Amino acid sequence: MTTECPNCQRLQAELDTVRVKLEEALSKIAALEAELRRGHRQAAPFSKEKPKPNPKPPGRRPGRGRFSYRATPPEEEIKRTIEVPLKACPDCGGELQERSTHEQIQVDLPKVEPIITRFRTESGYCPHCKKRVRSRHPEQVSSATGAAKVSIGPRAKGLGADLKHRLGIPYRKIEGMFEVAFGLKVTSSGLCQSNGRLARKAEPAYKELVEAIRSCASVHTDETGWRMGVLSCWLWVFTSKTITVYTIDESRSHEVVVDILGKQFRGVLVTDCFKAYDHKALSRWLQQKCFAHFLHQLSSLEKEKTRGAVRFPRQLCRVLREALGLSKERSKMSRASFEREVSRLEGRLDELIDEGRRFTDPDNARFAKRLRKQRRHLLTFLRLEGVEATNSRAERALRPAVIVRKTGGCNRSESGAKTHAVLASLLVTLKQQGRDGLGYLASVLTAPADPPKLLPAPLSDTS
Repeated sequence: MTTECPNCQRLQAELDTVRVKLEEALSKIAALEAELRRGHRQAAPFSKEKPKPNPKPPGRRPGRGRFSYRATPPEEEIKRTIEVPLKACPDCGGELQERSTHEQIQVDLPKVEPIITRFRTESGYCPHCKKRVRSRHPEQVSSATGAAKVSIGPRAKGLGADLKHRLGIPYRKIEGMFEVAFGLKVTSSGLCQSNGRLARKAEPAYKELVEAIRSCASVHTDETGWRMGVLSCWLWVFTSKTITVYTIDESRSHEVVVDILGKQFRGVLVTDCFKAYDHKALSRWLQQKCFAHFLHQLSSLEKEKTRGAVRFPRQLCRVLREALGLSKERSKMSRASFEREVSRLEGRLDELIDEGRRFTDPDNARFAKRLRKQRRHLLTFLRLEGVEATNSRAERALRPAVIVRKTGGCNRSESGAKTHAVLASLLVTLKQQGRDGLGYLASVLTAPADPPKLLPAPLSDTS
């Protein structure tokens, strides 16, 4: 029986230790690479955090109405009734007893086919005007003849614009959907050119929106990365309860905010803490900083910190949540009681972020400094009724743009960026107001000159 030498045994043990350490290192590298890939992803459903132990159940969100089954349509709406008799048992052919009648109603889409309309117009020379004139029907979107005499109608063009610029569906998918659902053959390039012409005709309505949002009592704004060809740009959104304006600019500075809202803006600007909103040009504006951002960051601090360092984020989070709860109870309280509660919360907040307070944790110190900088913009929603505490409205308005960026690759030219800003603004605003977006775009396309007014009367609620 032979035995290995002590030196060989020692070397084997060292080799096993190195092998174990190498496996651990490779595992860590793989985890870091996965985290790096996850950090570069731009779209849901990928998350950077661990799954929640008690996630929200799927289904209807609270406050979206009581659940109910689909209502039975009125008798006059039922277009056809099909009798399905049962003469005998389908399995053995035997005679049936204790017969019953059952009713089941099915709601479906009809087969949609294009409506082809031929316009026969007349033309003639006017000696008085010294020019040739021509008749035109109100439903015509073009007066072209010859090789270009066949064109797509206004509602089809409006639907293509809505699918692209409000819902973020790429042109090629719209092309396929039109053929499958409607039997209408269109091309991606034709839809793109049609949207460009539509946006140029609708530009006066876009300017009308810009003027209208300047008079809103509260405006939410946010921005996201964009591309215009090879240029890095930013897509901005300015939105209220009834109006939304998009603009695409190469700048991410305060100048974009001033260009859209004007130097004399008198409403409340609801934003995150991006430094452009702290420029001296906006120093006299009323602002509300987003509570959702603060609460998310405080929640992260609370998870990371231990022992005494966890007290600051926990206490501050409690104060901010109390402020949100107080805002919801405003209508149930007297004015004096509400003001007392606001003063109490302001005192607690000032005490927590006081400049003279010593912080042992540098992250807590930085967060307190940040809140001191934004102190006068933290509780505006308690002082002014109707102002929201979070910037969720602007973030929701950016989601369609993020889909467009992911599926369509932003814009290739300045004219394409202008087209997207104009049409997205009009369509989202019409959706907010519960109006027929396709009908309005069709009226823009068939208007002989300027488009119809988008806001014919002062809005009852532009907060």
